[in-house]
Amino acid sequence: MSYSYISPNGDILIVSDAEINCTRLVNSDVQSDPVAVDEPFYQDYRPTHLQFQIQSPVQEQTLQITIPYLNKLSTLEARHAVICLHDDDNKVWRVLETTVNEDGKTLMATANQVGMIAVFLNKYWYSARAQIMADTFPSWTYIRQSSKSIGQLFLNFFGLKLEEVEEQLNLIESQKYIGTLQVEMLDWIYIYELPSVQPTDDLTLYNDGRPIPILDTIEQFFYNDLDDGGIIDYDNRRFYSRFKYDKFSGLINNVNQRVSFESTPIPQLLWNAFDEFGLLVGLARLPMETNAQFKERILDVFRYPANSGDEGLTNGIARELGLVQRVTWANDSKHLYLKGRSIDPRSLRVDGQTLQPNEYKQDEFGNIIVLARGNGGSHVVSFIAGIEKYELHDQTNEQLYQLMFTPDGQATPLLRNWVAYIEKVAPIMWGRFTWDEGSWDTIDKAFTGLGYLPNMWDSDIEVWKNYTFDPKRWESESIWRS
Repeated sequence: MSYSYISPNGDILIVSDAEINCTRLVNSDVQSDPVAVDEPFYQDYRPTHLQFQIQSPVQEQTLQITIPYLNKLSTLEARHAVICLHDDDNKVWRVLETTVNEDGKTLMATANQVGMIAVFLNKYWYSARAQIMADTFPSWTYIRQSSKSIGQLFLNFFGLKLEEVEEQLNLIESQKYIGTLQVEMLDWIYIYELPSVQPTDDLTLYNDGRPIPILDTIEQFFYNDLDDGGIIDYDNRRFYSRFKYDKFSGLINNVNQRVSFESTPIPQLLWNAFDEFGLLVGLARLPMETNAQFKERILDVFRYPANSGDEGLTNGIARELGLVQRVTWANDSKHLYLKGRSIDPRSLRVDGQTLQPNEYKQDEFGNIIVLARGNGGSHVVSFIAGIEKYELHDQTNEQLYQLMFTPDGQATPLLRNWVAYIEKVAPIMWGRFTWDEGSWDTIDKAFTGLGYLPNMWDSDIEVWKNYTFDPKRWESESIWRS
């Protein structure tokens, strides 16, 4: 019989032979213990904060360990990382055979006993580019023949830097396509306003009395193996964190004063590649919308195209407000039942493809039945529900009418705002009249963006009938000649 353990934060998964207890813990007594290696070449292991104490009544048993590293380690760091088990008797860390799953962003290893485990980073692995550079030397030289030569040990430093640059270029390349973007990249962070503070001050931050770590670099902010803490912007007096601290407080000590303070978390969008794609299709991220949700709305631009027609308006409203609903059709050998009178059948999509009329039925209550296909496959079904459309002049909708007009028939501030907005974004309406003239905006450039309605007191404008405005007339040099 096997047992599965998943930590509350999801930072470790263990499948064991017996029941276990696991605590995330950095034991300062064992941090300086060396990692046991067969040979010292190209192995410089440093511990991370991904450390766990595993306990069980059964000391010797098989443990299958999985540790997610997304937003904790970079891809290059994870590629050369290992999971180690501490040997208490010999005061060393034993390297476990570690497998890296770059698609799932996890490190996996198998241990034969419980104890202290930790993820170690190799800071000086052997780079294949060291051999490529060494191959430029004559074939009889030792630098070309052996990776253990002093020459290759020296060249390896530059090989590591080349790998780092290549990894960054690969990351940039993957961000060119929405299909290869990692939805787990950072999207929303939190800002905490601080009082006047200097780098030389003694600053301590707390969340409900527990100290909050202060990170030193931007790299530590984006790849945070602590799963805690944040970074300080002293110029703008702000603390930035990936984590929401509801009971945030702090204490500042300097030679002049001792100041305690509290602060409320303010969500802040961390602009990323998904927002760039949204900008390309004219779509803004909704408040606290995750990358995964925003990605689907971006793709909905093509699944649910908007226009001025009835269906197009439905698509546009649903997409802009995040009203497109999605359900998983786990087994398409059975009918899928979608309950709800307000579902728009025209919006039915299976894996992004429009559902044909012969592929679904609608009962007398308005519920939708997606007919089985008999393959047993899994699909994502999307649809739009709950949207009702009324023209602004339609008084049959009492709720809408009350939003626009007061009981005495006057326009409400909300209606005035709507009119002002329409005039701003689509200036094709009649403008405001004065007693002696009337004008309105027009799209036709030949009339310079303004239409004019003459009245009975105006002079004859026939002479201007064929006049067109030349926006570049002032660029002609002939106009400056006397």
